[in-house]
Amino acid sequence: MEAPWSNKETLATKDRVERLSKEILDFEKYIEPTKQEKLNRDTLLYQISELVERTWPGITTITVFGSSVTGLVFPGSDLDINIDFEELPKKNVVDILKILRKRTVDAKIFRFSDTNLAARAKVPVFTGVDENNVSIDISIQNACFSSDRTAAWIKEYPALKPLFMVLKQSIGNFRFTNLPLFEPLSAKFAGLASFSLICLIVSYLQLQTTKEMEAKKDYYGNLLLGFLNFYSKFESEKQAIGLNDGGRYYTKDNCPFVLETKHGKLTIVDPDQPGINVARSTLKFDRVKEIFAHAYKLLMNRITESSKTDSILSSIVKVEPHYHSDTRSQGARFRKIFVWIEKGPPPPSSSRNNSHNRRGGNRFGNDAMPYDRTQSRSYQRQEQYRPNYEENNSYYRSNNRYNSEPMDYNQREYQRHTKNNNSHLARHYKHKAERSRR
Repeated sequence: MEAPWSNKETLATKDRVERLSKEILDFEKYIEPTKQEKLNRDTLLYQISELVERTWPGITTITVFGSSVTGLVFPGSDLDINIDFEELPKKNVVDILKILRKRTVDAKIFRFSDTNLAARAKVPVFTGVDENNVSIDISIQNACFSSDRTAAWIKEYPALKPLFMVLKQSIGNFRFTNLPLFEPLSAKFAGLASFSLICLIVSYLQLQTTKEMEAKKDYYGNLLLGFLNFYSKFESEKQAIGLNDGGRYYTKDNCPFVLETKHGKLTIVDPDQPGINVARSTLKFDRVKEIFAHAYKLLMNRITESSKTDSILSSIVKVEPHYHSDTRSQGARFRKIFVWIEKGPPPPSSSRNNSHNRRGGNRFGNDAMPYDRTQSRSYQRQEQYRPNYEENNSYYRSNNRYNSEPMDYNQREYQRHTKNNNSHLARHYKHKAERSRR
C-alpha cells in the first residue's frame, strides 16, 4: 500500500477533503515512536546521564530539549540534551565536550568514528551515534527556549502537531533536480529550521483560521491546503511574522528590528526574544515557496482526479509501501523517499568554480550550497543505487546509468548472495524482496 497509515474505511470516505483530514490524523499516529524506538532512545539517554554523573558527580543538571520534549518525534530524530554545571570544570566548554567524547568512547557507548565535535560552531555540540543508530547532540550551558514554547503551543493549538508531522515528512523530502543538495527543511542548507516551520503553522492558525472551521469534518484537510496555498504566495520581503498577543504581520515601518528585504529571506520575530529573527538562517525561502506551491498542486490534482478509494495524502507523503497491518520500518531504517521537482539538470561543478566559496566568498551565491558529505563521490555513487526518485520523473529515468527501474535493498542483497553462492542468505533476501513488492 502506498498509504499504509490508513485503513480501508478511511480511504473509502466519499468526500475527498474529509478523506484527506482523516489521513492526516492517521499519519500522526502512524509516525509515533514505537516501543522499540522509545526503548532505544531511553537507553542511550540513561547511559549518557550515568556517565556524566560519574564523571562530574553532584555538579551537573541534564536537560532534555527538542523533539523529545515537544513530542514531535520522527523515527530518525536526534536526542538533544544540555548539561548545566554549577561551576565549569574547564574554562572552555569545548574541553568539557572533548572529555565527554573520550569517556563515551572508552565506555563503548559510541565508536570514535561515530562521533563528531563541532568545536567552532556558535554553540559547540558533541554528536554521537550508538549501535542502535540513535543519535544524540550534547551542548553545555546552552539555554533553549523554543522547546518550552513549542510544548505550550501544542497544548493551545491541537492542530499544530498533526499538521507539523505531515509537513515535516512531505516538504522535507522534496528536491529540485537542478539543486539536488538543497534540503528545504534544514537551516544548515539555507532552508527552514523546524522551529521556523512551527512558527509558520502557529501564525497561520492564529490569523487565517476561525473556531467555526474546527467543527467541520474536513478541517485538517482544509488546513493543509490553506497553509500550502497561503505561504506559497507569502511576500516575505515586505512583511514579518509576529506571534505574541494573537499574532500579527509587521511591515518595514513597525517591525521591532530591521526587516529582511533581500530575496529569499524570511523574518519571524522571536516570541521570547523580540530582537531576534527566528528564521535568520533561512536564505532560500523562495525555493521553499516553490515547494509549497508544488505540493498544493499535487494535492489538488489528486483531489480532482482520484477514484473513490485513492489516498490523497500519498500524493505528497512518500514512505516505503507495506500493508496497513504491518509495522513500519523503525529508527534509522525508516528511509526518506524523495519527490523530485523537474528544474533541469544540476549545474556542472568544478574545483575552479568552487574555489571562491572555499575561500570565504558567498556560500549561497548562484545557488551554491555549503559543503556536505553528500558531495563526496563515494556518497553519490551509493545514492545512484537508491530508489528515491519518482517513477514518472523523466529526467532521472533517462539519465540513470545503472537501470531505469530502481532496485530495492533486498533485491540487491539477493543478487549479491546468489552471485557469491550463499544460497541460504539468497533465499532469505529473495523472500523479503517478494514481500516488499507485494
